[in-house]
Amino acid sequence: MDSKEKILKAALRVFLEKGYDAASINDVVRESKFTKGGIYYHFQNKEQLFIETISFLFDEFEKWESEIYSKSLSLKEILKIYFTSMSEVINFIKKVAETDRLKEYNFYILMFEAFYKFPEIKQKHLETHKKNEDALIKIVVDAQEKKIIQDDIDPQTFAFMVNAMVEGTMICNLINEKIDLKEVGEKLFQNVWNSIKK
Repeated sequence: MDSKEKILKAALRVFLEKGYDAASINDVVRESKFTKGGIYYHFQNKEQLFIETISFLFDEFEKWESEIYSKSLSLKEILKIYFTSMSEVINFIKKVAETDRLKEYNFYILMFEAFYKFPEIKQKHLETHKKNEDALIKIVVDAQEKKIIQDDIDPQTFAFMVNAMVEGTMICNLINEKIDLKEVGEKLFQNVWNSIKK
């Protein structure tokens, strides 16, 4: 891992804990153990550091999703991963940031803050989201051609619905922590699969 990636991981921990406004370059200096000059060598200011930190996190998410699609899995297997991996998202972020001190709601607050303040971050998320959705659409079409699922399902709407259900369920979990994402994910998967299979 190079020095820039170490700084990005440290910055991710800081931004996840404090948010964009409350975090400072000095916080990143303390967390990363790099000098201020070392940080400014790679990043012009806090804004650039934040944008690159969130982009780094999105890139890691994209690698995770690409790995799923590279395995030539069936639609049923992909859907099961989609719904049952909801409980793994925070663990994945902890792994990327190399920390155990992460509160789930901090991640969502940070994302909303990032989308609101920085259009380029919102755009990158939309692009990543679109790649993910396009990959799912292809698998849905393939499952229809193989007569595995009903052929009257609109693949684009279905892909959107799956993503909306996953993201919506995760947000509901912030409101009601009693929701067991693993259990709910399994039930959502079964309901969705039973409603589309032939």
